[in-house]
Amino acid sequence: MNYSVEFNAASLIKGLHAQLEAAIAKAVQTTAITTYTAWYETVLRTPGIPSFYRDRYASSIKVQFDPDKMGARIYSDDPVSSLVENGFPARNLKNALNTSAKVRVAGGGKHAGQRFLIIPFRHNTPDNTALAGAMPQAIYEQAKQMSKSVVTGKVSMRSGLGASSLRTKGPLMTMRNTYAWGDRLDGPDIPKRFKGMVRFDTSSGGQKSSSYLTFRVMGEWSSGWIVPAKPGKFIVKAISKQVQQMLQTEVTSAIAGVAE
Repeated sequence: MNYSVEFNAASLIKGLHAQLEAAIAKAVQTTAITTYTAWYETVLRTPGIPSFYRDRYASSIKVQFDPDKMGARIYSDDPVSSLVENGFPARNLKNALNTSAKVRVAGGGKHAGQRFLIIPFRHNTPDNTALAGAMPQAIYEQAKQMSKSVVTGKVSMRSGLGASSLRTKGPLMTMRNTYAWGDRLDGPDIPKRFKGMVRFDTSSGGQKSSSYLTFRVMGEWSSGWIVPAKPGKFIVKAISKQVQQMLQTEVTSAIAGVAE
């Protein structure tokens, strides 16, 4: 008669393998979510990114896990991400004279026959910087006392582009506002960029409100109107350097947890 003691570790290995896979998948998930959060928050707090691009970039970041859950891809496929990462090229705002239907043509004076646009600039109140820079408190104290300007209607006028309408085949027309003007900010103590400011009535229903605007003329004869290039922020480059080490730490911890 033969006597023996037999054992087989196959089932143990299989069970351990399953535990390791689950632990590593959890480590991948943790690393992916941590990376996503770091990327998202870094975009929002990095200075010098225009709010439109900042918010759009942050909201475009996504997480995609591999089918086997052993890997993940955190990415943005929005074109604005490339501008933020690599930098904004210089822009010539006067190109709008060739494309905007609202362009006008000077009828007389030394610039007769030349195209121009009237560009509005918003100035926010001191407690509001969401969409534009806030005016100093001293300027606001004077501006809020001005009588309001109001939009009285709209008129159809021929566009200065000299183009034809694809729909009517006639001259290209554009709608322009008509106004009843109130006071304009002026005086020897008013800085140049606030001179001529008007206070528009933007009240709606029972809610009273105003907006404050100045206007500049951008003509073919104008100098400037070049937005300088802005360097890239290289946010992804900085974060990607940390991800592999982060994953390694998470996986090592996961394996140690299974081994205990």
